[in-house]
Amino acid sequence: MGIFDRRKEKEKDKKDSPEWLRAYMPSYSFITDKGGNPCGAFALNEGVAARFPKKPGDFYEETPKFIMIVVSSTDKKIIGELDYDKAIKQLDKYKTDETKDEILIRELTYQEIRELLK
Repeated sequence: MGIFDRRKEKEKDKKDSPEWLRAYMPSYSFITDKGGNPCGAFALNEGVAARFPKKPGDFYEETPKFIMIVVSSTDKKIIGELDYDKAIKQLDKYKTDETKDEILIRELTYQEIRELLK
C-alpha cells in the first residue's frame, strides 16, 4: 500500500466517524442571488453541525457561482447570504475537522451566525 492509498483510507475512516456521520450534509440548490443571477446555494443552519465541500465548483461544474444561505432557528427564517468562498474562510475558525474535499463545522450559536453576516 502506497502513501496515497493510506491517505485515502485515513480519510475514509475519518468520514465514517460519529462526528462526520452526525453532521448535516446540506443539499445543493440552484437558485438566484439577490441580484437575480443564477447560483448554487448551500444552507448553514444555526445549531446544526454541517459538512461543506471546500470547492463546490469541482462537483457542480455547470454552476457559475455559489452562495451560502444563513438560516436562524431562533428567528425561524433566512437571515442572510454570503459569497461561498468568503463564508468558507470565515467558517475556518469553527472547523472541527477536514478532508481533502470537505470541512466539518461545529454547531454555531445564534450570535456566531450573526457575526458571519457583519
